[in-house]
Amino acid sequence: MAVNYSIPKEGAEAFNKALAAYYAWTVEEERDSRAEPIIVQRCSIGAVCDLIAVFDDSMPENVYQFLTWLAAEHSVAAPADRSFASGAKCLRALRDQHLSPVDTNQQRDP
Repeated sequence: MAVNYSIPKEGAEAFNKALAAYYAWTVEEERDSRAEPIIVQRCSIGAVCDLIAVFDDSMPENVYQFLTWLAAEHSVAAPADRSFASGAKCLRALRDQHLSPVDTNQQRDP
């Protein structure tokens, strides 16, 4: 549930870094896709999404556009609006989708 106070600058920066880390994670073929990138003093993308999901502030236009593009590229629903809360939900869905095939494969391996 979103709160009525503004996102701290550090929170917005953490979201931007999580978004960039997700992009790098999906395009680096030699990286182990089973290991979620750790950013912002050892926080995962998922942890940043959890922290940012409570803020209704609007994402900067370039962040929103990049996230919308990533969502389209990976067939995930775009953010419902320009809030960080919606952005966090979208980035979480992207992250979960990227981890999903790996989780499925790991379950099948002996």
